[in-house]
Amino acid sequence: MATIQNIKRRVKSIKNIQQITRAMMLVAAAKMKKAEIAITSARPYAHAMADVLSSLALRVEKEQDYPLLEQREVKTSGLIMLTSQRGLCGGFNSNIIKNVFHYLEEERDKAIEMKLMIIGRKGFNFFKRFDYDIPFFLPTPDSITYKFAEELGEKIIDLYISRQIDEVIIVYNEFKSVFRQKVVRENLLPIKPTSIPAGKIVSEHIYEPSKKGLLNILLKKHIITQLYRILLESQVSEYAARMVAMDSATTNAKKMIAQLSLFFNRARQAAITKEISEITGTAEALRG
Repeated sequence: MATIQNIKRRVKSIKNIQQITRAMMLVAAAKMKKAEIAITSARPYAHAMADVLSSLALRVEKEQDYPLLEQREVKTSGLIMLTSQRGLCGGFNSNIIKNVFHYLEEERDKAIEMKLMIIGRKGFNFFKRFDYDIPFFLPTPDSITYKFAEELGEKIIDLYISRQIDEVIIVYNEFKSVFRQKVVRENLLPIKPTSIPAGKIVSEHIYEPSKKGLLNILLKKHIITQLYRILLESQVSEYAARMVAMDSATTNAKKMIAQLSLFFNRARQAAITKEISEITGTAEALRG
């Protein structure tokens, strides 16, 4: 009988967990839908701006007039990684952490100082145990806003212009589909000009009020826009990973309940058979 009670308690516990995982799945699905709409709207503008600014970079005569275009020897590299604030999202964080960890270990052999800038508590909790230089850590906001991207962009641009870092690389999860997120590592700074196709004539643009002033503003806006897009990519990837993980957990809980119900029925049947045998044995003894 004790076994039956234990099984009943386990079934009840698993049903409670199943309700929680299902609720988390539904919340993640609703948030993912909104985030997917946001990234779908942001991508065309961000990609078009990247193309325009890379094209404009071809027309720069004095690179030193535009700090965000300046190509210099890399002595200190800045690496930004985007993780989540909370767990229960499958391989979302572990894939990013593995990618960054292996990259940092590879870079140890080179004469380049690495600075690690982390967005999200999960990434910070992992790397704080090591001796990496972490200039700043920011928690992942519940809702990605352009203002947050702007504040992050200001921090990164200040570090770059002040020559505390000579390049900026960012690692994040790019949203491909609900079941697929790809870890991407791309260069953010300096902004690199596009290559000129053979035979193509590069024409000049007209700038108002001045080329230097306008282009520097556009370059800064470009970095912030790309950060905003990347933050949205990471957020929708997180929600998709959490939705899939919680859906899987809910399905597994259902299977466990079915299995435990089978054990419960067998245990109850065995207990009933035992009681019948005891009654029959007692009746036979009284009759004899």
